[in-house]
Amino acid sequence: MYCALTNNFVAMLNGQDYFNAFYDRSRTNAIMLMDQDGIIQKVNDAFTEVYGYSNDDLKSKHFRLLYTKEDQVLLRPDIEINTVLREGTSGDENYLVHKDGTPVWVSGEAILVNANNETGILKIIHNIHAQKQLERYLLASDEMLEGLFNSTKSALLLLDGRLRTVRTNKAFLRMFNCPAPIVEGSKLQEIPHPFWSESEVKSDIRNIFTKGIKLKKEYIVGNDKTDFQKIEITSKMLSDGGNPETRLLLVIKVL
Repeated sequence: MYCALTNNFVAMLNGQDYFNAFYDRSRTNAIMLMDQDGIIQKVNDAFTEVYGYSNDDLKSKHFRLLYTKEDQVLLRPDIEINTVLREGTSGDENYLVHKDGTPVWVSGEAILVNANNETGILKIIHNIHAQKQLERYLLASDEMLEGLFNSTKSALLLLDGRLRTVRTNKAFLRMFNCPAPIVEGSKLQEIPHPFWSESEVKSDIRNIFTKGIKLKKEYIVGNDKTDFQKIEITSKMLSDGGNPETRLLLVIKVL
């Protein structure tokens, strides 16, 4: 039986009661409240359950203590705060150091919020450690990676941190009319198809590394003056955190 929401319930959804329910009852959304300088004010029970810290452990401390030493040197916490204050939101994937010292891969979004004439930062954090462990396994297993590249119908291009080719599959060679396998270590512009020399394409891919911008975008590819097709490129970073051998997987499909 259909039942419309009451005005009182709608009002609650738009008010403080809704946030309190989300904050207190969530089990998969670890939530941290900070001031504009990144000083922690409060964490919810889900945060304590997953990462071990109580409110007393964290209150009045800068949230950089949750980052690895490597990320602190890279100023990742400071960059996140600056981005939130400038743009209103900031998303990231990085290690969060558990209270016991174990680094845990997380995905988070920090959001600038205003309430009662005060401004602060709310950060929602998800544990993605199992997913990252699987990615590491895929990278470590040449046999499984080979199977992935050969079984999928999508064109795949694996690049290293210098944007040089690590691997392509047969679907990639067919899609871009490459007469021979791409030599490992080749630059993008050395792939024998003009699409990979276009400034827009190279800029979009470079931004994945330099700005952390995930790519999911449509392009038009021409194989000659009369043959054009629309493709979609989706990016996926494959890494184990501090490993300098970070790799970028581009999945390319015809629309």
